[in-house]
Amino acid sequence: MPTSEATVAGKGGDPYQEALDAFLAAHVASGGVVAAYRAVQAMPYFSGPDRTPLAALRTGRGACTAKHLVLRDLLRRMGQAAVVEIVEGDFASGIPLHPTMPPELQEMVRAGGVVDFHCRVRLEGGPALDATWPLALRRWGFDVREWQGAGDSGQAIAQVTVRSKDEDVLGTKARLLAGLSEADSARRLRFLALLSGWLAGLPQAD
Repeated sequence: MPTSEATVAGKGGDPYQEALDAFLAAHVASGGVVAAYRAVQAMPYFSGPDRTPLAALRTGRGACTAKHLVLRDLLRRMGQAAVVEIVEGDFASGIPLHPTMPPELQEMVRAGGVVDFHCRVRLEGGPALDATWPLALRRWGFDVREWQGAGDSGQAIAQVTVRSKDEDVLGTKARLLAGLSEADSARRLRFLALLSGWLAGLPQAD
């Protein structure tokens, strides 16, 4: 279960800050907001047991929570005012059907109704940035776009309700997920496991 950023970082937060600086130097340099967005977007999607941003930086992959915490913190390093929004929506609604999916995953995509609390980044007074899906997933039907720096990026879930802009993203998301019914929680976890298993077998790099 996710924990708060304070717990993740530990006293002083040095391991995360060092990893963030290394990522910034290696993948963003002086490229600006668009470069930061694209660097995080390029990280393969994987929903595993450790959803922390430090784990995403160490493994080079992550799900929406970790990826958008990394993006938020990169942007703040660059002097941008950025927050993580937690939005509620049907996660299955943004997933395209593909014949290589396991049958159970195909059935869940068709049926929809996978309630999730999804993360994205909001620039102050500006666009909503969703870096969930790498561009390479366009080959499998994902609606992924090359964000050019103006307006919202493509969104992993089209229809959402904003639930939080709290600074403690991991703790807030944990509380929201705890409010799901047992059936909705089980369906969400099964969907994420099937989706991550399928995506792990696909090349997610251009």
